[in-house]
Amino acid sequence: MNISKALIFTIFCSTIFNSCEREDSEIEDCAGILGGNNVCGCMEIEAMNYDSTATYDDGTCEYNQNVDCSGVIGGDNICGCMDESAINFNSQATHDDESCQYYSGQMNVVWSKSYEEIAGEMWSLRTVSDGGFIMSLGNASDCVGSQCDYRGQLIRLDLNGDIIWEKKYPGSSALYNTIETSDGGFISVGYYECNSSADCYPDMYILKTDSDGVLEWSRTESSEGNNNDWARDVIQASDGNYVVAGTWNDDGWNSKACLRKYDINGELIWANTYDNSVANEAYEVIETDEGDIVFAGYSGTQHGAYKFFVVKTDHDGNQIWTKAKNSTGDAILYSLCLAPDGNYVAAGFCNSWRSNLIVKRNSSNGNNIWNECIIG
Repeated sequence: MNISKALIFTIFCSTIFNSCEREDSEIEDCAGILGGNNVCGCMEIEAMNYDSTATYDDGTCEYNQNVDCSGVIGGDNICGCMDESAINFNSQATHDDESCQYYSGQMNVVWSKSYEEIAGEMWSLRTVSDGGFIMSLGNASDCVGSQCDYRGQLIRLDLNGDIIWEKKYPGSSALYNTIETSDGGFISVGYYECNSSADCYPDMYILKTDSDGVLEWSRTESSEGNNNDWARDVIQASDGNYVVAGTWNDDGWNSKACLRKYDINGELIWANTYDNSVANEAYEVIETDEGDIVFAGYSGTQHGAYKFFVVKTDHDGNQIWTKAKNSTGDAILYSLCLAPDGNYVAAGFCNSWRSNLIVKRNSSNGNNIWNECIIG
């Protein structure tokens, strides 16, 4: 009887131990399943390391890190305000980032910034297609006494006024105006004047950059002899080329307003000058819907007696008409725009002793509709 019990106990224990040994011999697969045969890997088709043979997703998927502004992996959305009624409407935006701002009628300050640590003397501020801004400046550095190294400067701002990038350009002394070009870059105009000699006179300066302000090409242009030449404004015409407006002094004394057209590589296509008196200058230039060119500035003498000066040319710079008008005291037009009805609206100052504002409107044939010198 005891022998029988011992035999049963031995068989029972042997069964248990054999069972444990079989369980211990089974191996977990990569998914943690005993005896399984899963192939582990990334099973997301959108991932860079997608494994078509995988049967178990092990969480190792890696994605293209080029996430656009809307959070889409590999996307190319342009974020901005898509409401046309907003003051910062971005016509190129494909994703509304809820940044829209609206005119309240109260002229409330949206933001205010100071850039005194890096910025020089600002000459203009213009909008960019993404709702931001481009500043044109002249920057003085490395000053020894009254002698400084002057360079043109560009500062790119976002729509909140925060700096995206800042560049200075050796070979230029100041940049007066900058516009965004159709390729997303910028073209800027101003002048260069050496500081090593009293005989140095300013030369017209033009530069083209990419969207990050990296210089692509530049041009320094000057008339014969030591004369004053500079560029005040630039537009990209409907044919893709650039029209520069400014001053050209080709006889050493009498200055003329000028237009100069360059192709996209900075090669001169044509150049013309325009005058009504001995001192003439173009400050702003626009292109009409017909492809003609109009600029505004002043015409006068070397000692003042300035008149409003508006000139219209065809697309090759051939003069169509010119208008020089007196106002209260000296008068200069600094700004010009095309009105919805096809006329031109210009603004500047009159009565130089008090520097009051002048607003003038010319019809498409150059005749005066009204002008007003606002006192106060």
